[in-house]
Amino acid sequence: MARGSSPAPPPVPELPPDDVIREILLRLPPHPACLRRVSLVCKHWRRLVRDPAFLARLRAHHRHDPPVLGFYERISGFIPAGDPPDRVAAAHFSQLAGGRWRVLGCRHGRVLYCTRLVVPLLLLVWDPMTGARTCIAAPQYPRLATNIVIRGALLCGADGHDQDCAGDDCRSGPFRVIYFFPGKESDLMYAAVYSSETDAWGDLVPVTIPSLSPVIGTEPSVLVGNALYWLTCWHQERKIVGFQCDTNKLHLFEDLPRDSGEPYGRYQFIKARYGGLLGIAALRGLHLHMFELTLNSESSMTWVEYRSVDLATVLPPSVPIDSLTLPMEMELGFDEDMTMTFLKIRNGIFALRLKNLDVTEVLHDGAPRDLMIPYKSFYSAGDSSCVDDDA
Repeated sequence: MARGSSPAPPPVPELPPDDVIREILLRLPPHPACLRRVSLVCKHWRRLVRDPAFLARLRAHHRHDPPVLGFYERISGFIPAGDPPDRVAAAHFSQLAGGRWRVLGCRHGRVLYCTRLVVPLLLLVWDPMTGARTCIAAPQYPRLATNIVIRGALLCGADGHDQDCAGDDCRSGPFRVIYFFPGKESDLMYAAVYSSETDAWGDLVPVTIPSLSPVIGTEPSVLVGNALYWLTCWHQERKIVGFQCDTNKLHLFEDLPRDSGEPYGRYQFIKARYGGLLGIAALRGLHLHMFELTLNSESSMTWVEYRSVDLATVLPPSVPIDSLTLPMEMELGFDEDMTMTFLKIRNGIFALRLKNLDVTEVLHDGAPRDLMIPYKSFYSAGDSSCVDDDA
């Protein structure tokens, strides 16, 4: 080395092969904000995390646990979950907020809307992550109130294959929309099914019901097998309504689990254990009771409690347990996959995973007053405006 010359810089270490980098990135949280930060490291990593093959592997790796990105309220908009910088941009997911549109539910990354106070009725299927939208005009029948929605549901696939789809991977595939509207008589409503494959509504299906009021509910439906289930509104006389999508038959389950003859304070659908038809979580005070509907020895359906959880033992120390004494202080939230329950408390929302009783705070500084509909989705390559850069 010549006198006065600078020493040669150390050699740049070689990066691991792309296959090794992919395996490492595959184990990162699948949240859009996390992957966005990874894509900013360098152009090479950006290409890796935006590669459709990698994203497909990422969704398959986390297919049973898509991240909760936030909560839709019926009309008011979208509330992102988490803390900065690990959250999505509220404005991106609230593009349809306001007086015209109402959220009916979510399914595998897509959101179902219907118009309010607009004739004729319009339904909209929107994927906030990709921007894809499908606007559907409700079928019009003379002398029928087709512009009044009792409830609606979004199903993936066609011909009843929702249960076979690969979760979030089905978002670019076909879908069906089922919506119910009232008939002229109090004991009759109608169901109509739209298929994106044919871009048409099927035949109108009359559904006989005991009366219209008991089958109305505010919470979205859950899909179990090929049947939609929802809970009716009234607290003291809440019932389960089931609609078989293949036979177009409606069933009303008269009884929910009770505590010494009295109804529990809150109910939510959960996955049943092996052999159970339906699962229900019921809340009384700070105790969460889990039931499944099974066939007993007398060939009749009965609710069997299989687990009870003292929430005081699983909630984090930051939750003021001593102040949660009133029945209205804690509520259960809806979950489309029925694998968790969202505990809605005055100072936030906590996700309780029912399999391992793991609790995560997903929203703090107050919970929304309206019905909260969680939105779960994986990252999709494309428009990155869904990430909250300013958080």
